[in-house]
Amino acid sequence: MGATPKNPPMNGPNTAPAAARPRIDLVDALRGSALASLFLLHCVEHFEMGGGPTQAPAWIQALDSWVHPGAFFLFSGKAYAIFACMFGLSFFLQLDGAARRGEDYRWRFLWRLGVLAGIGYLNGILFCGDILMIIAVLGLPLVLFQKASNRLVADLAAFLLLQVPAMWTIGRIYFAGYVPPSPLHWSLYGKLCALFANGSFTDVVSANLGQGQTVRFWYTFETGRYLQMTGLFLVGLLLGRSRIFEDAGRALRFGKYALIGGVIGFAVLHPLARWTESLFPEGMARYPVTNLVNSYVSLAQMAFWIGAFILLYHGTRAERVLRWLAPYGRTSLTCYVTQALFWVPFYYGFGLAMYRHMGATLSILAGIPFLIVQCFASHVWLRHFRYGPLEWFWRACTRLDFSTPLRRRAAPVASPALVPTEASVSE
Repeated sequence: MGATPKNPPMNGPNTAPAAARPRIDLVDALRGSALASLFLLHCVEHFEMGGGPTQAPAWIQALDSWVHPGAFFLFSGKAYAIFACMFGLSFFLQLDGAARRGEDYRWRFLWRLGVLAGIGYLNGILFCGDILMIIAVLGLPLVLFQKASNRLVADLAAFLLLQVPAMWTIGRIYFAGYVPPSPLHWSLYGKLCALFANGSFTDVVSANLGQGQTVRFWYTFETGRYLQMTGLFLVGLLLGRSRIFEDAGRALRFGKYALIGGVIGFAVLHPLARWTESLFPEGMARYPVTNLVNSYVSLAQMAFWIGAFILLYHGTRAERVLRWLAPYGRTSLTCYVTQALFWVPFYYGFGLAMYRHMGATLSILAGIPFLIVQCFASHVWLRHFRYGPLEWFWRACTRLDFSTPLRRRAAPVASPALVPTEASVSE
């Protein structure tokens, strides 16, 4: 990945047509790492159903007691955050590419989000934990910031990431003795999980047509993730404007700063979070505090993840291994949806009901081979086709042109992870 001209950030349409930029393999690989981690976390959670074996050997129970919290510590709140950053970066690349062609992409981007919401709704009929519709809805305001200054975008991102409204609630708890009610999504998920464990396929579909679609919005709102995710969209927009990932040298410097910042942030925030929690009584008076401070810790861990990944990708021999995640990241929509198609019937009561027999450890061990197969299949597919199946469908619906070529006209001479294409990073 060589250096690119130092173009100024895109602040408006560019009427001069220009050649499309090549894909940024690092971004694809980083997205692939987030998808892999999110999938493994879903396996531990039995794809939102919860539950686990009531009778298991003592050694398995001992492993599960480590693996379950370990998976949440490593992946929860971090994988989706990287997705959000990459989504904001992709937004910039799409608008930048359109501007280079002399087009205004904003209205088409809104339509593109509408198509994504439709895909997310259909996926949510089977898997209520789908995040595609959440991304589509929260991504709508991004078009308002196409011409906004970097300073304004950065200030708003900081406001959102700090989750200032949650601070107001915590202030009421500490100074006024306010005790918030239990989150609605707790009871909703409880009812759904019982149905997923014992209900028929028809019961699951019927529930997910309505309640299953709304519960994740309640979760996103009540945990403050709507603020954090929107802030991360804006961070991704700033990263795209900076063009850091388009130059290996600048990416390495950014990776070092992100890694150092993540380490320092975690070292400060993790003990501070535990101390802050101790100032509030257990129960609902403590829940908003725990939720907020843990979200800060997750941001520090995300920075560490991104920084370490960049340094390994560009600075070590691990690059050859990590590049295998690039095609997986390029077909992330297809891989994400097919994960639910396979694993929901595997775990849920209407299918094999394996939640009864598999705890966190066995679920991780079962998920890893599937992950490897998906990664390999992405490589094979992209040797012959330009996009993943759902990526092609999404692109064709966005352009309202189903004549968009899917198959490659000529076979590539190297792994698709190493061959730039004319597509933007998110297409």
